[in-house]
Amino acid sequence: MNASEIKSIIHEHGLHPNKALGQNFLISNAVRDRIIDTIGLIRADSVLEVGPGLGALTEPLTGAAGMVTAVEIDSGFCRFLAKHFSDRKNFRLVHADFLKASIEGSFTKIVSNLPYYCSSEILFKILQYDAPAAYLMLQKEMAERIVSGPGQKAYGALTVTLSLYYEPVILFSVPRQAFYPQPEVASSFLSLCRRGSLALKRDDIAIFHRLVKSAFWGRRKMIRTALSESPHLRAGREWAGRILDEAGINGRSRGEELGLDDYIALVRAYKKIRLNKKQDSWQDWIVKQ
Repeated sequence: MNASEIKSIIHEHGLHPNKALGQNFLISNAVRDRIIDTIGLIRADSVLEVGPGLGALTEPLTGAAGMVTAVEIDSGFCRFLAKHFSDRKNFRLVHADFLKASIEGSFTKIVSNLPYYCSSEILFKILQYDAPAAYLMLQKEMAERIVSGPGQKAYGALTVTLSLYYEPVILFSVPRQAFYPQPEVASSFLSLCRRGSLALKRDDIAIFHRLVKSAFWGRRKMIRTALSESPHLRAGREWAGRILDEAGINGRSRGEELGLDDYIALVRAYKKIRLNKKQDSWQDWIVKQ
């Protein structure tokens, strides 16, 4: 689809791009083709597409994959998609807010042109699905956050959390001119390849998330202070120091200086050391929210 076709469809069906929902439609055929080539679809693939919009990617996805499940929040776009793809036997449309829905099915790949305003929330939601790979169009700044390393300005809780589950790679940049309406910033196309096995047991994931949140809740705080004063955990300064010593981490380090291996070491140390004799379960240290 080019800009003229998008405008024609919008006018004909009485639709309007919703800025609040971050609706920017891909109009570059060159970018579309590069995305499809990069994903490398086969008939065995079952694709979950989040936010198909007017179906610029849905069209080639249904042509190459065995099944495409598209989740769209906008009722007007849903009406268009239902009519446009009515003859596609391998197309399933779900009218829902992806952040609130639980989509049934097993998916091999997730594809999305993420709206800028809720990219983080959608990324965390994607974690709930065990798809081996996700291919995402993101604001360039957000993509750089995801692939950043310890000590870099963009490095944060999102970076650490996603790195437990995925190996992220920025595949290529996409200019503003590839979309209608044009967004204010450039975009990047990113792949997230699911790790073959997690470095932590599933029972340890909850404390991992709380420790990461605690390390970054007061950015630039020393890690001992961040853990001991965190609103997400119950641990004083003495016990935070013991945990850090057990993990082999300098308490004067800052959360943004620690890598994934450090946070994994913190989880193991946190479980090993008990807060006190009355609280003999590491789960007692989690603040209920």
